[in-house]
Amino acid sequence: MPPFYGDIGKANKDLLSGSAKSGAFTYDSKLTFASATSSGVKFAVSAAQKGDLINPALKIAYGTKAYSGNVSCTPGGNLTVNATLIDFGAPGLCLSSSVPLSKPSDAKVGLNYHFPYLAVKAQLAQLTSTDSQLLDLSATTGYKNFVVGIETSCNTSKSVMTKYNIGAGYQGSDFQVAGFLADKCSTARFMYAHTVDATHSVGAEVVRNLSTNENTFSIGVAKKLPEGSLLKLKLESGGTVSAMYEAKLANGEKVAGSLQAHASDLAKPLKFGFAIDLA
Repeated sequence: MPPFYGDIGKANKDLLSGSAKSGAFTYDSKLTFASATSSGVKFAVSAAQKGDLINPALKIAYGTKAYSGNVSCTPGGNLTVNATLIDFGAPGLCLSSSVPLSKPSDAKVGLNYHFPYLAVKAQLAQLTSTDSQLLDLSATTGYKNFVVGIETSCNTSKSVMTKYNIGAGYQGSDFQVAGFLADKCSTARFMYAHTVDATHSVGAEVVRNLSTNENTFSIGVAKKLPEGSLLKLKLESGGTVSAMYEAKLANGEKVAGSLQAHASDLAKPLKFGFAIDLA
């Protein structure tokens, strides 16, 4: 099956940007605790510090093979209810909705359809702040290890297309390449990721602004250390150097720290962050 549009070039995105699963560069302090009850209800509590502010959040979720749902509470007491119906009417078809209880009129509805040669995502959002509706669409198709896709957004109330992007990728046995025309085809982005061996991976990204002919690049390396630890290093064309270290403790908890320095301008302050995930 082809990946969804957002997952084209995923190996490179995981290396250079990261995620909770692949190890992320983060420059805020964050504490997360997650657990589950015997009945399958999952909950997660987090607190993130940005400057002098501490932003708490709570998420409670439950799911089966046929449906899933969660309620999240973000800073300011904003409650959002999300629900998804899985394989609704046909295999691979999922319907979803998201309703902020503080402003139900800003609800979102979505559709995902995933089957052997096509992956489609659609989402319609009502924006009362601008009195408009925003429709997001993406689709990918592929054959064997090759995939191509498009992504677009349209303000249906004003009949204006606000975004359109094109992407393509190829998955080899130990490498992945991807290319995109983004920002209404005004930016070209090329990605490459290579798994050197079971513990080492490297990647690079080159971005060219087709309007100004300006080029930027990022290169990164990741190494899996003994006992589940992870080390990442990244260099950007502006002279920014970033490092991330993540350690996995005996019971599955994760402790991570990130550091960023500007090698081209040592007068700029260092950025650093620390995260603890008590899963």
